Amino acid sequence: MIPFIMAGILGIVMPDVLGSGHNLVEELTSHEYIFGMVVLIFVIRFIFSAVSFGSGAPGGIFFPLLVLGAFIGGIFGMVGVKVFGMNPDYVNNFVLLAMAGYFTAIVRAPLTGIILIFEMTGSVSQMLSLSVISIVAYIVATLMKSKPIYESLLERLLEKNGEPVHKERGEKILDQFSVMFGSPVANKAIQDVQWPENCLLVAIQRGGEEIIPRGKTILRPSDVIVTMTDERDSGAVYDKMENLCKEHTAHIF
Repeated sequence: MIPFIMAGILGIVMPDVLGSGHNLVEELTSHEYIFGMVVLIFVIRFIFSAVSFGSGAPGGIFFPLLVLGAFIGGIFGMVGVKVFGMNPDYVNNFVLLAMAGYFTAIVRAPLTGIILIFEMTGSVSQMLSLSVISIVAYIVATLMKSKPIYESLLERLLEKNGEPVHKERGEKILDQFSVMFGSPVANKAIQDVQWPENCLLVAIQRGGEEIIPRGKTILRPSDVIVTMTDERDSGAVYDKMENLCKEHTAHIF
Protein backbone atom coordinates (compact mmCIF):
# COMPACT_ATOMS: atom_id res chain seq x y z
CA MET A 1 0.00 0.00 0.00
CA ILE A 2 2.80 2.43 0.89
CA PRO A 3 4.58 2.13 -2.50
CA PHE A 4 1.21 2.57 -4.24
CA ILE A 5 0.49 5.77 -2.29
CA MET A 6 4.01 7.09 -2.94
CA ALA A 7 3.68 6.34 -6.66
CA GLY A 8 0.37 8.22 -6.77
CA ILE A 9 1.81 11.27 -5.02
CA LEU A 10 4.95 11.29 -7.16
CA GLY A 11 2.86 10.82 -10.29
CA ILE A 12 1.15 14.11 -9.50
CA VAL A 13 4.06 16.10 -8.07
CA MET A 14 7.12 14.73 -9.94
CA PRO A 15 6.04 12.29 -12.67
CA ASP A 16 9.51 12.30 -14.25
CA VAL A 17 10.99 10.31 -11.34
CA LEU A 18 8.73 7.33 -12.09
CA GLY A 19 9.35 4.71 -14.74
CA SER A 20 12.66 3.23 -15.83
CA GLY A 21 14.53 6.53 -15.51
CA HIS A 22 16.02 6.49 -19.00
CA ASN A 23 14.84 10.06 -19.58
CA LEU A 24 16.43 11.18 -16.30
CA VAL A 25 19.85 9.89 -17.32
CA GLU A 26 19.57 11.59 -20.72
CA GLU A 27 18.71 14.92 -19.10
CA LEU A 28 21.48 14.46 -16.52
CA THR A 29 24.13 13.89 -19.19
CA SER A 30 22.76 16.86 -21.14
CA HIS A 31 23.43 19.06 -18.08
CA GLU A 32 19.79 20.13 -17.85
CA TYR A 33 19.63 19.83 -14.03
CA ILE A 34 21.05 22.13 -11.40
CA PHE A 35 22.89 20.57 -8.46
CA GLY A 36 19.99 20.83 -6.03
CA MET A 37 17.61 19.10 -8.44
CA VAL A 38 20.09 16.25 -9.02
CA VAL A 39 20.33 15.64 -5.26
CA LEU A 40 16.55 15.83 -4.85
CA ILE A 41 15.86 13.34 -7.66
CA PHE A 42 18.46 10.94 -6.27
CA VAL A 43 16.99 11.04 -2.75
CA ILE A 44 13.44 10.52 -4.01
CA ARG A 45 14.40 7.67 -6.36
CA PHE A 46 16.50 6.00 -3.66
CA ILE A 47 13.74 6.11 -1.03
CA PHE A 48 11.05 5.02 -3.48
CA SER A 49 13.18 2.12 -4.77
CA ALA A 50 14.04 0.99 -1.22
CA VAL A 51 10.41 1.11 -0.07
CA SER A 52 9.19 -0.74 -3.16
CA PHE A 53 11.81 -3.48 -2.87
CA GLY A 54 11.34 -3.85 0.88
CA SER A 55 7.58 -4.22 0.53
CA GLY A 56 7.93 -7.06 -1.98
CA ALA A 57 5.91 -5.17 -4.59
CA PRO A 58 6.84 -6.20 -8.14
CA GLY A 59 9.03 -3.67 -9.89
CA GLY A 60 12.22 -3.26 -11.84
CA ILE A 61 15.63 -3.40 -10.17
CA PHE A 62 18.07 -3.55 -13.07
CA PHE A 63 17.54 -0.10 -14.60
CA PRO A 64 16.75 1.72 -11.33
CA LEU A 65 20.17 0.66 -10.03
CA LEU A 66 21.85 2.16 -13.09
CA VAL A 67 19.85 5.38 -12.71
CA LEU A 68 20.80 5.74 -9.03
CA GLY A 69 24.44 5.13 -9.93
CA ALA A 70 24.25 7.75 -12.67
CA PHE A 71 22.97 10.38 -10.25
CA ILE A 72 25.64 9.50 -7.68
CA GLY A 73 28.22 10.12 -10.38
CA GLY A 74 26.47 13.33 -11.37
CA ILE A 75 26.53 14.60 -7.79
CA PHE A 76 30.21 13.70 -7.40
CA GLY A 77 31.11 15.35 -10.69
CA MET A 78 29.17 18.53 -9.94
CA VAL A 79 30.87 18.81 -6.54
CA GLY A 80 34.21 18.48 -8.31
CA VAL A 81 33.26 21.28 -10.69
CA LYS A 82 32.03 23.61 -7.95
CA VAL A 83 34.70 22.93 -5.32
CA PHE A 84 37.81 21.99 -7.28
CA GLY A 85 37.18 23.82 -10.55
CA MET A 86 37.09 20.62 -12.58
CA ASN A 87 36.20 20.79 -16.26
CA PRO A 88 32.39 20.26 -16.56
CA ASP A 89 32.98 17.97 -19.54
CA TYR A 90 34.24 15.31 -17.12
CA VAL A 91 30.91 15.07 -15.29
CA ASN A 92 29.56 12.57 -17.81
CA ASN A 93 32.61 10.37 -17.25
CA PHE A 94 31.80 10.21 -13.55
CA VAL A 95 28.20 9.35 -14.43
CA LEU A 96 29.33 6.29 -16.40
CA LEU A 97 31.88 5.19 -13.81
CA ALA A 98 29.40 5.53 -10.97
CA MET A 99 26.82 3.48 -12.87
CA ALA A 100 29.30 0.62 -13.16
CA GLY A 101 30.51 0.91 -9.57
CA TYR A 102 27.07 1.17 -7.99
CA PHE A 103 25.70 -1.68 -10.07
CA THR A 104 28.66 -3.91 -9.19
CA ALA A 105 28.44 -3.15 -5.47
CA ILE A 106 24.71 -3.87 -5.26
CA VAL A 107 24.46 -6.82 -7.66
CA ARG A 108 28.00 -8.17 -7.01
CA ALA A 109 28.59 -8.84 -10.70
CA PRO A 110 31.67 -6.87 -11.83
CA LEU A 111 31.95 -8.38 -15.31
CA THR A 112 28.29 -7.69 -16.01
CA GLY A 113 28.71 -4.10 -14.84
CA ILE A 114 31.76 -3.54 -17.03
CA ILE A 115 30.24 -5.09 -20.15
CA LEU A 116 26.89 -3.39 -19.62
CA ILE A 117 28.31 0.13 -19.44
CA PHE A 118 30.77 -0.65 -22.24
CA GLU A 119 27.86 -1.65 -24.48
CA MET A 120 26.05 1.57 -23.59
CA THR A 121 29.00 3.78 -24.54
CA GLY A 122 30.48 1.71 -27.37
CA SER A 123 33.90 3.15 -26.56
CA VAL A 124 36.97 1.20 -25.44
CA SER A 125 38.56 4.34 -23.97
CA GLN A 126 36.64 3.84 -20.71
CA MET A 127 37.32 0.10 -20.40
CA LEU A 128 40.27 0.37 -18.00
CA SER A 129 38.59 2.90 -15.71
CA LEU A 130 35.35 0.89 -15.72
CA SER A 131 37.29 -2.24 -14.78
CA VAL A 132 39.12 -0.54 -11.91
CA ILE A 133 35.95 1.02 -10.52
CA SER A 134 34.00 -2.25 -10.75
CA ILE A 135 36.75 -4.29 -9.07
CA VAL A 136 37.13 -1.77 -6.24
CA ALA A 137 33.36 -1.64 -5.74
CA TYR A 138 33.21 -5.44 -5.65
CA ILE A 139 36.01 -5.69 -3.08
CA VAL A 140 34.52 -2.99 -0.83
CA ALA A 141 31.04 -4.54 -0.94
CA THR A 142 32.50 -7.98 -0.17
CA LEU A 143 34.54 -6.68 2.77
CA MET A 144 31.45 -4.96 4.17
CA LYS A 145 29.57 -8.29 3.84
CA SER A 146 26.63 -6.70 2.04
CA LYS A 147 24.36 -9.31 0.47
CA PRO A 148 23.81 -9.06 -3.32
CA ILE A 149 20.33 -7.76 -4.08
CA TYR A 150 19.35 -10.58 -6.41
CA GLU A 151 20.52 -13.16 -3.87
CA SER A 152 18.22 -11.53 -1.32
CA LEU A 153 15.42 -11.60 -3.87
CA LEU A 154 16.03 -15.30 -4.59
CA GLU A 155 16.04 -16.22 -0.90
CA ARG A 156 12.85 -14.26 -0.35
CA LEU A 157 11.21 -16.07 -3.27
CA LEU A 158 12.31 -19.48 -1.97
CA GLU A 159 11.05 -18.73 1.53
CA LYS A 160 7.74 -17.51 0.14
CA ASN A 161 7.33 -20.77 -1.79
CA GLY A 162 8.32 -22.83 1.24
CA GLU A 163 11.50 -24.12 -0.38
CA PRO A 164 14.80 -24.54 1.51
CA VAL A 165 17.36 -21.77 1.24
CA HIS A 166 20.90 -23.10 0.83
CA LYS A 167 23.15 -20.64 2.64
CA GLU A 168 26.29 -22.62 1.84
CA ARG A 169 26.07 -22.12 -1.92
CA GLY A 170 28.62 -19.93 -3.66
CA GLU A 171 28.52 -16.53 -5.30
CA LYS A 172 25.68 -15.72 -7.67
CA ILE A 173 26.40 -15.15 -11.36
CA LEU A 174 24.42 -12.83 -13.64
CA ASP A 175 24.29 -13.60 -17.36
CA GLN A 176 22.54 -12.03 -20.34
CA PHE A 177 21.14 -13.92 -23.32
CA SER A 178 19.72 -12.40 -26.51
CA VAL A 179 16.64 -14.10 -27.92
CA MET A 180 17.34 -14.84 -31.58
CA PHE A 181 14.83 -15.19 -34.40
CA GLY A 182 13.87 -18.83 -34.76
CA SER A 183 15.09 -19.81 -31.29
CA PRO A 184 13.06 -22.25 -29.15
CA VAL A 185 11.93 -19.50 -26.75
CA ALA A 186 11.03 -16.84 -29.35
CA ASN A 187 7.34 -15.84 -29.24
CA LYS A 188 6.67 -18.21 -26.35
CA ALA A 189 5.33 -17.52 -22.87
CA ILE A 190 7.81 -17.95 -20.03
CA GLN A 191 5.60 -20.56 -18.39
CA ASP A 192 5.72 -22.71 -21.54
CA VAL A 193 9.52 -22.96 -21.60
CA GLN A 194 11.46 -25.64 -19.73
CA TRP A 195 14.15 -23.51 -18.09
CA PRO A 196 17.38 -24.91 -16.61
CA GLU A 197 17.31 -25.94 -12.96
CA ASN A 198 18.78 -23.56 -10.36
CA CYS A 199 18.21 -20.60 -12.69
CA LEU A 200 16.26 -17.45 -11.85
CA LEU A 201 14.96 -15.09 -14.55
CA VAL A 202 15.78 -11.68 -13.14
CA ALA A 203 14.63 -9.32 -15.88
CA ILE A 204 13.83 -8.95 -19.56
CA GLN A 205 15.25 -5.96 -21.41
CA ARG A 206 13.19 -4.84 -24.37
CA GLY A 207 13.71 -1.61 -26.30
CA GLY A 208 15.43 0.23 -23.46
CA GLU A 209 12.88 -0.86 -20.87
CA GLU A 210 12.96 -3.49 -18.15
CA ILE A 211 10.14 -6.02 -17.98
CA ILE A 212 9.46 -8.12 -14.89
CA PRO A 213 9.37 -11.80 -15.92
CA ARG A 214 5.98 -13.39 -15.34
CA GLY A 215 4.51 -16.71 -16.42
CA LYS A 216 2.41 -15.18 -19.19
CA THR A 217 5.13 -12.82 -20.47
CA ILE A 218 5.78 -13.47 -24.18
CA LEU A 219 9.44 -13.48 -25.18
CA ARG A 220 10.14 -11.57 -28.38
CA PRO A 221 13.11 -11.82 -30.73
CA SER A 222 15.82 -9.30 -29.74
CA ASP A 223 14.77 -9.45 -26.07
CA VAL A 224 17.64 -9.75 -23.60
CA ILE A 225 17.04 -12.22 -20.78
CA VAL A 226 18.94 -11.59 -17.54
CA THR A 227 19.42 -14.70 -15.40
CA MET A 228 21.00 -15.44 -12.04
CA THR A 229 22.47 -18.75 -10.95
CA ASP A 230 24.96 -20.13 -8.48
CA GLU A 231 28.58 -20.10 -9.64
CA ARG A 232 28.88 -23.89 -9.44
CA ASP A 233 25.87 -24.30 -11.75
CA SER A 234 26.76 -21.43 -14.08
CA GLY A 235 28.47 -23.55 -16.75
CA ALA A 236 25.59 -25.97 -17.27
CA VAL A 237 22.98 -23.21 -17.04
CA TYR A 238 24.86 -21.05 -19.55
CA ASP A 239 25.04 -23.86 -22.10
CA LYS A 240 21.32 -24.64 -21.76
CA MET A 241 20.34 -20.97 -22.00
CA GLU A 242 22.50 -20.47 -25.08
CA ASN A 243 20.79 -23.45 -26.69
CA LEU A 244 17.35 -22.06 -25.83
CA CYS A 245 18.05 -18.56 -27.11
CA LYS A 246 20.11 -19.17 -30.22
CA GLU A 247 18.64 -19.63 -33.68
CA HIS A 248 17.89 -23.21 -34.67
CA THR A 249 18.18 -23.82 -38.40
CA ALA A 250 16.50 -26.80 -40.00
CA HIS A 251 18.83 -28.77 -42.26
CA ILE A 252 17.41 -30.44 -45.39
CA PHE A 253 19.33 -33.42 -46.76
